[in-house]
This record gives sequence, structure tokens and C-alpha cells, in this order.
Amino acid sequence: MNSRSLVLVAVCAYDASAALLGDRISYLAYGSNLHPAVFERRRGIKPLAMSPAVAPGWRLAFDLRGGGAEPSFASARPDARRELYGALYDLTPSDWARVCASEGVPFGYVVCPVRCRKLDGEIEWAYTLAAAPGPMRIANEADEPVPSERYLGYLREGARLSGLPDSWCSYLDDMSRDPAAPLPIPAEDTAWAKGRK
Repeated sequence: MNSRSLVLVAVCAYDASAALLGDRISYLAYGSNLHPAVFERRRGIKPLAMSPAVAPGWRLAFDLRGGGAEPSFASARPDARRELYGALYDLTPSDWARVCASEGVPFGYVVCPVRCRKLDGEIEWAYTLAAAPGPMRIANEADEPVPSERYLGYLREGARLSGLPDSWCSYLDDMSRDPAAPLPIPAEDTAWAKGRK
């Protein structure tokens, strides 16, 4: 295990009981779970509340290997120089368990505590997901595969629907994508997200 893996394991081993707030769990989503068609319709999870937020000291990574049409999946990585924007969801414990099961915790991802700042300024601890150490995780940022257009589309549209800052949306818009995986978001997902109540 290299030094970066040790840092990640150390961060994830931190006591994160502060993210459990009474009968709800705070979860920072930054990848496809930003998009309501993925999170609400496919996963069947209806958050108790949602706030746009940022986690200083973390970055958006694509360091979890994919397969088939998906070269890679998003992950949170510690990085003191960066910030990670996402949707801060309040979930029931059973819905949080469903998130973990659907994301392959602890084999694909591990749960990590993150200190978040809501865009209104309030500070809150939350859980987020980082790629689990092992053969599916890419160690170096320079080696991370670019995601597919479809996957990036969920992040881009989800960021806008979640009220994330224009600067973050522009960052996602400027991100390169894998030209071998050009499929867009299915039109029904976009229509469902925009038409939901």
C-alpha cells in the first residue's frame, strides 16, 4: 500500500459519528447521485432535505475503474489544494444503507467523513464515498481515465439541478470525456428530472 492509500485509509478510519444527526444521516453526493433520475427514480431514495455544499480539502476524482461503456466512475479524494462540490442530502438510515449497497461499499467504495460548508455558510459533517484501495482504484491522478459523455452528463445536469455554483458547472462542462463512449444521458432521465415535483 502506497503513502496515498495510507492517507486515504487514515482519513476514512476517523470517527464520523458527527455525520449521524438524530434519525438522519448526512451524505455528500458528487457523482451520478447528484442527478434525481439516478438517485430518486433508479435507486428509489427520496432525500429528507438537500442543500448544495462544498467539502474543502477534497477533489473530484475518476479513480474507480469502470467497465464496458464506462471507463471510470467518480470518487472523492483528499487534496488540500482543492474543493469538492456536491449535494448534501439528509437521508434515513435505511436509505443510507441502500446508497452503500448500491455503490458496492466496502468493495468499490469506502465511507469517509467530510467537513462540508453549505452554500449558505453553515458547517456540517457528512459521509461521502471514496474509491476503495485495491486493484479497481487508480493510484495517480494523471492515470485516471476520462469518463463517458453519458456519465459526465449526469454530473453536469445534476450539478445544475442541485443549485451548485456556476463555476463548478463550468468546470464540469470543460472536462474532457472519453470519445469512445459518446452516449448521452437518456432523454427520459432528463425529462423525468425536470418534470418531478
